[in-house]
Amino acid sequence: MPATIRDIAKRLGISVSTVSYALNGGPRPVPEEIRLKVLEVARELDYRPNRLARSMVTGKTETVAVVPPVVTRNMLRSPYIHAMLSSIADAVGEHGYDILLHTSATPMDDVTLVQSLLSGKVDGILLIAPLSTSQVPQELRLRHVPCVVVSARVEGVPSVYADNATGIFAAMDWLYAHGHRRFGFVGGPPSFYDAQQRLLAFRQYLEEHRLLLRSEWLVEGDFTARGAMSGARAMLTLSERPTAVLAANDETAAGILQVAQELGLRVPEDVSVVGFDDTPFAQVLSPRLSTVRQPLEQMAAEAVNMLMAWMERRERPDDEERTFPTELVLRESTAPAPGLLSQ
Repeated sequence: MPATIRDIAKRLGISVSTVSYALNGGPRPVPEEIRLKVLEVARELDYRPNRLARSMVTGKTETVAVVPPVVTRNMLRSPYIHAMLSSIADAVGEHGYDILLHTSATPMDDVTLVQSLLSGKVDGILLIAPLSTSQVPQELRLRHVPCVVVSARVEGVPSVYADNATGIFAAMDWLYAHGHRRFGFVGGPPSFYDAQQRLLAFRQYLEEHRLLLRSEWLVEGDFTARGAMSGARAMLTLSERPTAVLAANDETAAGILQVAQELGLRVPEDVSVVGFDDTPFAQVLSPRLSTVRQPLEQMAAEAVNMLMAWMERRERPDDEERTFPTELVLRESTAPAPGLLSQ
């Protein structure tokens, strides 16, 4: 049988509660000499703590709920979601916590979702890119539940997000400097913060550089390759098509690359394509994708750190927002504008 705290207490001739306080750091103080003896005997007996029992003592579950923006059958196939979840799991694990991934087979309204989360007995909640229409962040705020948002900015809720505008500007600056003047854009769902910000930056760049914004060069996608293909096909079959197309994320860019191949267009000789995120997925596409990198691992780690600080101090973080820089990563899907390649 595995050792218990009773075995440790019996070996040392002290109370079970003293052993529990020594192993769990409270709630009552234990002299340092006794604490060290408890830890030594625990190692000798190969004691392994019972998380449920420890939770009853500390009032903590040592579990963080992670809520994706939407729950679909193919959710975990998304390179972005996969990368973000992996980064969150690593960061949470470094604090000795587990994650509870929220999924549901049936749709539920925001209040029901919040009730479901709170009934799961978690210490805090991480929301990945909540939709602008979601009331979940505000419902949690009203209930004073430790909660941090990553990959979105939510008023009144601690948020960690990337500098989308600088990333879009960097990509367009490079393209502009290499002769491109006709820009297309395949966006994401307008209810996503990142999609909104990337589209706004695209529009702003065109306005500042007095470049033409043609409605047929601007299409809405859904952050998936399949969802990008119809709009990309319509754009790239025009008699006058853009020489460079920016995608709201790497998956969208993959759809654009596939359409270009089907139409017999060469990338980047006929059209340059730039993605956003720089997930590992970007480097296995053909050609390898030029993209804007957002530091997902660092963003996840910062969001987890903010959440842990809130849970430990039992008060909201003083600084509620963190913005992370983005970086243009050039690969084989971009080149000077057609007509300049031979110059």
